[in-house]
Amino acid sequence: MGRHVVDASVILKWVLGEKREAEWNKALDLLNGWVEGRVELLAPDLWVYEVGNFLGRCLPGQAREKMELLFNLKFSSIALTENMLRLCFHWMAENGVTFYDASYLAVAEQTKSILVTADEKFAEKMGHPQSIRLLKDL
Repeated sequence: MGRHVVDASVILKWVLGEKREAEWNKALDLLNGWVEGRVELLAPDLWVYEVGNFLGRCLPGQAREKMELLFNLKFSSIALTENMLRLCFHWMAENGVTFYDASYLAVAEQTKSILVTADEKFAEKMGHPQSIRLLKDL
């Protein structure tokens, strides 16, 4: 069974749908793999805040319903450890990434998982380490 950390760019695709989101089908395949027990999905606890912020700003009339759908999936939310915090701040300084983005990769590194993201700019800034896979490449 594969273990994957999903970031907000992937999680949002699950509720934004095919018409709005490129690679929606690949994100849905990943979610279906989790539902069927073929894939383990993880994310840092902050996914709730990042996704909720986007939904509340961009889809205020549907935000609560969409957030409840995601929240009820109950995939594993991981609290950041002290070591993960160090990694995040290091990557922020060295690679010019946000703490939010770095936290997803820190969870992937510490749990020996693969970060799945649709954020190509982040992957480029990080130099495409082996622990990052672009959603489009799944």
